[in-house]
Amino acid sequence: MTTTENPTEQWDVFISYAREDYIQAKDLQDALGEYVTARGAAPRIYLDVSRKDGTPLGADWQSFLEDALPRSRHVVALYSQTYFDKPICQWELHEAYNLNPKEGGRLIPLLIDPGAVAKVPYIVHRINWISTNRPRWIDEVAKALGLRAAESRTALRFATPLTDAVAGHTLPPVTVTGSAPGGATPWPAGGTITVSAEPADAGLTGTLTAQVTRDRAVFTDLAFASATSGVRLVATAPGCEPVTSEPFEVRAREERPSWDEADRPVVTTRGHPVFFPDGLGLLVRDGRALTVLSEAYEAVVGAELRERPRLWAHGARCVAVADWSGRVILAAPDGRIRTVDLPVRQGARFNVPGALAFGADDVLYAGTWAGTVWRLSLDAEEPERVLEHRGGVQVLADGGEGLLVGGLDGGLAVYRGGRVAAEHTLEPLLLAMARVRDFALVVGERRVHRLDLAGGRLLQVDQPVGPVTGTLPGSRLTAVIDAGGQGVCFDAELAVRAGFRGVPGARPVAAGLGGRLLVLENPDGSHALVRDGRTTYVSEHPMTVSADGGRAAVSDGERLLIVPPGELGGTAPVEGGRA
Repeated sequence: MTTTENPTEQWDVFISYAREDYIQAKDLQDALGEYVTARGAAPRIYLDVSRKDGTPLGADWQSFLEDALPRSRHVVALYSQTYFDKPICQWELHEAYNLNPKEGGRLIPLLIDPGAVAKVPYIVHRINWISTNRPRWIDEVAKALGLRAAESRTALRFATPLTDAVAGHTLPPVTVTGSAPGGATPWPAGGTITVSAEPADAGLTGTLTAQVTRDRAVFTDLAFASATSGVRLVATAPGCEPVTSEPFEVRAREERPSWDEADRPVVTTRGHPVFFPDGLGLLVRDGRALTVLSEAYEAVVGAELRERPRLWAHGARCVAVADWSGRVILAAPDGRIRTVDLPVRQGARFNVPGALAFGADDVLYAGTWAGTVWRLSLDAEEPERVLEHRGGVQVLADGGEGLLVGGLDGGLAVYRGGRVAAEHTLEPLLLAMARVRDFALVVGERRVHRLDLAGGRLLQVDQPVGPVTGTLPGSRLTAVIDAGGQGVCFDAELAVRAGFRGVPGARPVAAGLGGRLLVLENPDGSHALVRDGRTTYVSEHPMTVSADGGRAAVSDGERLLIVPPGELGGTAPVEGGRA
């Protein structure tokens, strides 16, 4: 029997089994993990965990099986009475038989239930099976698969010293290496390492399984949910001896920085702060009340929303917020503020604002689900109706020579002179749109769409994370995050520049330095500061950063403290390079 590597093969063993026999299939997978291939690596074993859900996220499971079977060197079929009653098992068995060469050796039946003999189809009856009633049946299976007992398995090691950690903060990158005896390859191509924590109630989060590159795997977004003493990390990999780190402490979050120094502004006000684009004054929301704080952080003017806020937008100097009723408040750091209730178009079913977008000279465009787009400014007494978009407004942006409107139908319309100049089909759920240089970036739930405004060319790519639930477009980097808390920042070329991890349900609410500083709001109301992909500070109360990255505003529930972000844990990013 040959054990020569075939570059088209992805798996050494494909286990074909009935869902009712999962325990036996998993035991077989674990037992074969104690063996190694001819070149000393752990065998690559395909086990579809639920007969549907073991395939990669988003893949069609039937198509994936059709691809996995021919790319597997061997197929082990677990013969049981249930196995021969399952159409998917029958399909896998016949596919394996068709792939079996004349000399045999690719299809290896394993009889786990003697009562199944009577059900074995005639077409495969001549292929000898191995019975689990034999004393050393696992050795027979391993020999048929070209595996041998591991004299000494790959040894794992934590290459990163772990001293202590802070609950909620991202750990520095954790590297796990592996070495095999005699210079053998520690892992096959596509090998992975998994980390876990002891005790389990420490709440380790992040990407817990990482791909091996050369002899190591790097975990960049690990964090602990709660303070715990005597924590250890445990690294495991198929065919390897597990390794445990030295114990370390996960400390409780510290209330930093100091509020007592005389040279830093402290404002007695409650609520959620939002910096104006120039990074000097603040707009603070406390429930439905909005207050403008001047450059000296003194309250100068206020306004009132009718309902909870739905949308925010930043212009060159102004900030706008719209609530669910159609009320829009436009504010500037010099204290000017205007409250506008968008008129309801006759016959319209919805007056809910769908999108806000600033244009030149801080002119604000507000589009509604009903399809009306209004133009507002601090100088105009009444809103001006600009156009009616029949598909309703889901996202909106100023295209320079006109407006870009993403409708509730998933289409993107380019308006020039009040008329549609071009239309593009995107996807049903559009979450945000922004103009970055000569491109319009539209973030959908499942794809990112980039429209070349000069040439009209549309580029569409899949989201680098799961279906997106939160987004924050920026001047240089756009942040997106999925329901599980996995996020990335990408640029106008759609290149991912940073990855980060928040808690499930987190959403980005503020950005500095073009996206290298992020503030995430968590479902429990706490806020996290993410610096170059790492969470370095968590506040139980609201927090924000200025666009230039020079200031952060942190609340203790009753007051706001204005400090440099560098005082909120970690090292402050440096413009033009990594800190």
